[in-house]
Amino acid sequence: MRNTQNVRLRNRLPLALLAAAVTVGALATAGLPGCGDRGSGGNPDGGGGPAGGGSGEFPPGGITFPWPVFDGKLPDVPVASGGQTWYADAQNGSDGNDGTTFATAKKTLGAIITGGKLKAGDTILLGGGVYREYPQWSNGPSGKAGAPITVGSYGRGTGAPILDGGVKPATWTRYTDAGQKNVWVSSTAGTKVAPKTPVLGIYVGNGKNEYALREVIHGQVAKYPNDSLPPNETQTNIADSSNKFFYDAAAEKVYADFGGTLGDGDPNGADVSLLYDSYNSGRGHDNLIYLGKGHDYFTFIGLTIRASSWSGVYTESNGHTFEHCDLKFNGGAAILFSYSGTELGNGNTVRLSRIWMNILNNWPRFNNDNTSGGWPAAIAWSSQSNGLSEGNVSYLNGGEGMTVGNSDLAGKVSSNNVVRHNIVFDNFSVNMYVNNTANVLIEQNFVFQHPRDDAQTFDNLFAVSRGYSEDYGRRITPPNVVLGDEPGSAYDQQAHLANITVINNIIAGGKFHFLDYDDGTQGPDHHGLKGCVIANNTWVLGATPVPGQTGYGWLHLVSTDNSMASLIQNNVFVTATSDDQFAHVGKAIGPGIDQDYNLYAGPGQWSNDTTPVDFSAWKATHSTWDQHSITGDAALGDLSEFSQTVTQKLVYDWSKATPQASSRALGAGTSLPMVTTDFTGAARASGSKDLGALAKP
Repeated sequence: MRNTQNVRLRNRLPLALLAAAVTVGALATAGLPGCGDRGSGGNPDGGGGPAGGGSGEFPPGGITFPWPVFDGKLPDVPVASGGQTWYADAQNGSDGNDGTTFATAKKTLGAIITGGKLKAGDTILLGGGVYREYPQWSNGPSGKAGAPITVGSYGRGTGAPILDGGVKPATWTRYTDAGQKNVWVSSTAGTKVAPKTPVLGIYVGNGKNEYALREVIHGQVAKYPNDSLPPNETQTNIADSSNKFFYDAAAEKVYADFGGTLGDGDPNGADVSLLYDSYNSGRGHDNLIYLGKGHDYFTFIGLTIRASSWSGVYTESNGHTFEHCDLKFNGGAAILFSYSGTELGNGNTVRLSRIWMNILNNWPRFNNDNTSGGWPAAIAWSSQSNGLSEGNVSYLNGGEGMTVGNSDLAGKVSSNNVVRHNIVFDNFSVNMYVNNTANVLIEQNFVFQHPRDDAQTFDNLFAVSRGYSEDYGRRITPPNVVLGDEPGSAYDQQAHLANITVINNIIAGGKFHFLDYDDGTQGPDHHGLKGCVIANNTWVLGATPVPGQTGYGWLHLVSTDNSMASLIQNNVFVTATSDDQFAHVGKAIGPGIDQDYNLYAGPGQWSNDTTPVDFSAWKATHSTWDQHSITGDAALGDLSEFSQTVTQKLVYDWSKATPQASSRALGAGTSLPMVTTDFTGAARASGSKDLGALAKP
């Protein structure tokens, strides 16, 4: 397999931008639904105990959405309609079988991929269980347009098929040298985990809940710049129920506390995977599903993809589809669609899938010195065209939640991608990011952020380091939506952002909503909103402050503005405190943006560069802006919904942003030809001029 770093030369976002996540241990101990493995059919590795049972249903708490999203249900994928169907059964199969029936199933997926008989149009059905393998996809066939190779869940009562790239630990024994009762130790000798490939993360599930253990601080975190850091730790510092682990490379032993999920339970009867750090071996990252150039047209349905050393999925090919998949607890990205040579990737789709708690390389947040960038996005269409992200849920990842963008090194610009009906929240640095790309439609998404949770990082890091607390720490309360150009850090050194349409989205919670920026373009093409439409969105800031920061609805952060022919209209901006800014523009603001017909509600203010102003002064300064915009009561319902903590409510109720009969948002806008429906997909009345994402019925 070729070396695939899967880390772009980007993410050098100004520190004013960054953030994200939520304590997975808290999710586990709170007993929230939606954290299970959709059932695995019992005992997939032949050991004692379950291998991840929970319902996996999403969203929890009775929240429903007006369009289909990931729901955790396991599909029974049908047999091939025009080709051969092959079967694998991790629990009872044998690679000596022919694999043509479930009764004669092979044991491994790899045996089918590289067996020489698989062809375009065939289907592979996987019975429930854990498949601990890295199939050699490059040694197998490619699908074809109209005849993809389908890899799906057999289901039919057997449980969920789990592709797991981790190492099953040897026997765990109790470690009590420092007085603990529930800390355990296991040898890694003879496994893929070794001093040069240390433990990157630990996944644990008990059939109802699952989460990742947190690596202790042990010298891998840089000071900022001369502030103190919490003291380094070893196994002696792991407390009971701390959910921490430490890898002793010299002794080749891993120490772990499982109390957050297992309590006093024995991890030998649980579902545990050790993620190994393949990159440090010098051979490059290991990716669980790697589809290189020429390996096109694969369809994956109903699979759990977890515990990869690096990416769960990495492609440099075209025409792939992922549906009803659960991608989680991978060391790097969940899915990275990239490109090869001089051709952009094309036609890659992810639908109705969950992308959560990936990029464990960055867990706890700022682990492995992840402070100034270099981490991957959780799910990314990088140098891709004609991609689709629809009905997915992306949350709690250690990098951007969902990214579309990038040109290639020759300046070919990704374009014509669609991001629709997704739920994105609590990711690290940015929730939804569009970068250096053109012709993207972002519509009817729910993007939100819980209040900052200091438990996302190392214990006491924010308490002992003001720099981490106020500067780096803002990355765990990220901007919700970012349109940017990063030509200074990657690709062809030019700014290509253009023709981005952002309509009918609800963006709520947190303190940073819509940001457009560049990283210091070297020119001659500078960043700006070029042919962009930001219309009929509802932006509701949360009430919980971020230390040392000012919240904003829109921040235009550029040094040289090249905006042209763009609209910011028919939006509802709701602030929570007098320190919040409805809009903040720098000195470089140009004439190419038509900002008008918006509603500004709440006690916030506006800002010209560093000068706060009221609405009258704002309009006077920008003579063509907001001349038809209004201030007043948005009357959207109970907006306290969007300031609840993650333990109070994992998924916010989007309907709390519905305008009531007294709302000034109703009928106060202008008709825009590109906005014919609302957040729910319902048609807006003919000539409707309602502001925000939700129109009156």
